[in-house]
Amino acid sequence: MSERANRATRGFTLIELLVVIAIIAILAAILFPVFAQARESARLISCLSNTKQFGTAARMYSQDYDETLMIRRNQGPNGVLGSWKHLLQPYIKNLQIFKCPSNPAGNTLDESAEPWYDPTVPKVVRSYFYYNAFFKSSAGVGTGDWWSGFKYAEAGFDYPANSILFGEHKDIWADYGPWMAYDPNWGPAGANWGAKHRGTDRAANLTFMDGHAKWTNFEATCAPSNPDGTNMWMYNPSNMVFGGMDLSWIDTFCTTLRATDR
Repeated sequence: MSERANRATRGFTLIELLVVIAIIAILAAILFPVFAQARESARLISCLSNTKQFGTAARMYSQDYDETLMIRRNQGPNGVLGSWKHLLQPYIKNLQIFKCPSNPAGNTLDESAEPWYDPTVPKVVRSYFYYNAFFKSSAGVGTGDWWSGFKYAEAGFDYPANSILFGEHKDIWADYGPWMAYDPNWGPAGANWGAKHRGTDRAANLTFMDGHAKWTNFEATCAPSNPDGTNMWMYNPSNMVFGGMDLSWIDTFCTTLRATDR
């Protein structure tokens, strides 16, 4: 009987099986991280697409309302009738877009589930924030409308391509800003910045006032990057006086972000 026939009759030896298993294990150890990186890259692009659509929807909203952007929350007589997400929903037509698959809080409801919201308002998950820089409002400085971010018009932004409008976070709040401290440890008492793309919260997908979106390191948002010395948050870290008021507390995020590098 030939050697081939003998091998077909007796099957594989234990050594041969162990060698095959070892080869498969080695290939898996090499390929699984590659597959995981590819999946995360796809998720990051998906979430970036969401933020891009927010920018487009905000521009459409602005055109319908005399080039004025939406407020953070629509306050009714008996509670909140909706956040910016609900105001943009007619332009987006899909509440699922407010979920980022990479975000650890992507399956957790935002403030729309809280009792101060009208119970008929659609519930929305966390993943994205709207940055309404109240100090850019054209309302009288220090008035209720100014603090609330009314009269937040496109004409008030000198550098729209470098002014943040939307971004990624994990907190309950639909709105966020640089007055919120940076906390790298997401949890019950520390949910905030980022979406854990590529395992980090030091960068996120951000949308800018002109409608474009990009993956951005948070360090870059704090550095003065406009000709007048303002940063992507639209304030000058060396001059935090607005209408005679010292608003240096707005720089909290950048201050605490730098502190984590020490």
